Amino acid sequence: MAQTIRGVIFAYLASLISAQQIVSSQGTVAATPETVTLAAAVVPATGVELFQWEALQLTQSVLTNLTNLELTDAALFNFPTTSSASTSQCKVFPGDANWPSNATWEVLNLLTGNALIKTVPLAAPCYSSWPEYNVTACAAITASWSDPHLHANDPTSTQWPLYEGLTCLPPGLRSEDTTCTLGGYASYSIEITNVAQIQLALNFARNLNLRLVVKNTGHDFADKSIGAGALSLWTHKLNDLKFYPHYVYGSYSGPAFKLGAGVETADVYLAAEANGVTAVGGECRTVGLAGGYIAGGGHSPMSSLVGMGADQVLSMEVVLPNGKFVEASATTNSDLFWALRGGGGSTFGVVTSLVVQAYPKIPVTTMTFSYAISSTLSANTFWSGVRAYMTYFATFTDAGTYGYFNIVPNASGNLAFTFDPFWGGNLTKPQLQTLVAPFLKDLSNLGIPVTPVFTQYESLYPAWNASFPPEVVGGFNNHAASRLFPRENFENSTLLNATLAAVRYAIEGGGILVGYNIKAATNPFANQNNSVNPAWRKTLTHFILPGLWSNNATFAQIQNVSETMTNDWMVKWRAVSPGAGSYMAEGDINEPNFQQAFYGSYYPQLYALKQQLDPYGLFYAPTAVGSEDWYITGQIPMRSPYVAVVGGGCAL
Repeated sequence: MAQTIRGVIFAYLASLISAQQIVSSQGTVAATPETVTLAAAVVPATGVELFQWEALQLTQSVLTNLTNLELTDAALFNFPTTSSASTSQCKVFPGDANWPSNATWEVLNLLTGNALIKTVPLAAPCYSSWPEYNVTACAAITASWSDPHLHANDPTSTQWPLYEGLTCLPPGLRSEDTTCTLGGYASYSIEITNVAQIQLALNFARNLNLRLVVKNTGHDFADKSIGAGALSLWTHKLNDLKFYPHYVYGSYSGPAFKLGAGVETADVYLAAEANGVTAVGGECRTVGLAGGYIAGGGHSPMSSLVGMGADQVLSMEVVLPNGKFVEASATTNSDLFWALRGGGGSTFGVVTSLVVQAYPKIPVTTMTFSYAISSTLSANTFWSGVRAYMTYFATFTDAGTYGYFNIVPNASGNLAFTFDPFWGGNLTKPQLQTLVAPFLKDLSNLGIPVTPVFTQYESLYPAWNASFPPEVVGGFNNHAASRLFPRENFENSTLLNATLAAVRYAIEGGGILVGYNIKAATNPFANQNNSVNPAWRKTLTHFILPGLWSNNATFAQIQNVSETMTNDWMVKWRAVSPGAGSYMAEGDINEPNFQQAFYGSYYPQLYALKQQLDPYGLFYAPTAVGSEDWYITGQIPMRSPYVAVVGGGCAL
């Protein structure tokens, strides 16, 4: 398919032209996806090197060619002439009088190069009410439901379907599932493979006042990449990755990677290993580094050594709400650059790629062990062991380590503490053994028998690959909150006891703990002037607290657990850490005062920039900056306010 516009050789609208033809300088032909020319022009880079698909952009000359065809719907793709906000108070929803006709959707499809996808829920082949019904396909989907790649490779599916409303799961996962509906999934998505498609989609959604969402892998705990009645931008295919052995940008000189928005953690770690360097990325394999990971700040096994993922960014390429494609860096659009590194996704624009710095290859040594309540180890002794570990939180993170641990019931139903693992970045086995020896002695003195296993690796990739198996997703039997507890909670004995009591209360009340002993290290060689939640700069822990229920729980039971977590367990956590915060990508969608919890003192500045860049209210996601200006109308019946994030969305 051609990728540039030559005169008026370009795609427009079989369904809006009675003759179902397009006119070009080469004659008149039938308008089909095969004869359509992508509505884009090649624009040379003026700053950071662009990927080839980033050079394919929507320009004013392209729009002029559309207008010259004198077809009414050309205006749907125009850039705004002013920065005035939308006068409409509600997003247009399916069934509304202003909802685009099928012909209008076909305009978008043709101009984006046949990239528009009408949503079919991933599990639709399991239901005879859908044309896609296929017993064999259903069996394959059901068998792979917990594989994150299944959901990441689908235009609209999410890895955590709770907030979609659980409206189309494979039969058998829940006893009551007998139907499949669209629920909270977007109505349409565009398989993004170039910048022009993003620009066309943003202009289309803005001019028609449609709800817009952005999905990369769908990893976010709260499913903020979905939205009923929305047009979704699926950026997962923007997965180019380029390594620069010696990259010079501003004051930085050293190795770097340019990453497309769809590049995942596993891709980056493997490329870093192949090129003899270390990259800063997440724990989970399918986290999109250039997507929601950097946007939320991005914690990492490397954080206690070099800081957050967002600290490593040198420059970014982004499409703004007005459809313009710009560079953001410390010297170009610096306010945008500040906001995009920590201020949350689906807010200021669509990031297409970024450049991150890399570090020399380092050794990693891990330690694993577990212990559990039993007939010979009491609950009080168990928690004394947890307290002993907490007293070393500052010592360990100051040495650059990262402790990943869980407190969950074991097969016997007793609470078990497990390191998965204790991670010693830039430490040899003897160095890590020396560091943890006092802690192990404290456990021994408490009568807690552990048998630590130490393993040394030459670099991050083999350590990460051995320590963090592929994540299991697709579950809907928990709702998580999180808290970033500051250093003083573990260096002050009184606060330490209060923190331990609050944690124990929640776990013994029915929650589980996914714990990280981590800090965002100060790094003079990284750009830490960004909007990462200030709580990260003071924290020694990121504690995730899921509340649990059975797969066949009623929605009333789900709501009860969710309310207990938000309004009881987390109340105590917040009380012992006043003014601290929470990690937005793994936080409670019902977090009270989310502005303070997820963004801290930066929220007013972020909100002001949101109003400046997006006066149209184009970008919306629950708990995102500016989301308080909207509410969900519930045009799709919601099984529970704690379950489905759906509806059109109206201004307050």
